[in-house]
Amino acid sequence: MYEFLSITEIGRIYGVTSHVAGRWLKGLGLRTESGQPSAQAFNEKYVSQRPSRHPGTFYYVWHAGKTTAILDGMCYPRAGNDPVEREYRPGTS
Repeated sequence: MYEFLSITEIGRIYGVTSHVAGRWLKGLGLRTESGQPSAQAFNEKYVSQRPSRHPGTFYYVWHAGKTTAILDGMCYPRAGNDPVEREYRPGTS
């Protein structure tokens, strides 16, 4: 089980593209209009930076439990057939 997921993986849980998932996070104040994680996202530990394969660069990853909990709380429907989705559904093992 992964503690952090990419925005693409978050989108896959809900059966949407990373762009759609990103818009949802913008609507919740967790991303800025430019698409970067917001100060709120960092302060509340929704997002973290990880080094990329390219020296001196990084990418953002989202806390799986916190991010899916807030999206579930907003009643965004999950895709239901993705193994990543099943791993982060509350009440499943």
